[in-house]
Amino acid sequence: MSRTRKTAKPDKVVPDDKVEILPPSRKLTLDWARLLPPVAFGTAAGFIASLVVGGGGFLRHAVVGLLGMLVGQGIVRVTGWRASTGYRFLDSMAMAVIGAILVVLLARFIA
Repeated sequence: MSRTRKTAKPDKVVPDDKVEILPPSRKLTLDWARLLPPVAFGTAAGFIASLVVGGGGFLRHAVVGLLGMLVGQGIVRVTGWRASTGYRFLDSMAMAVIGAILVVLLARFIA
């Protein structure tokens, strides 16, 4: 004999094997060990891009650099073209800087 539970509608009964019990909700935790390296990398890329095309401000460097990282990765995935320095870190930095330069130029073109 299976047990049953009542739903919000009193005339409808749902068997126990059809009832789904959800885990307790978790709070969003920030893991700084995983978040800090990309932010630092993006800020450095934004700073280098600002040396090339101008601009300033720490927050602007960080935002432009993070967007540049995404654009640089998109360029690599879409075209297959990538910087080749022989060092993986420098390859990634070069593509992030190229992406950040494109972001700055696109922002200037739009504004």
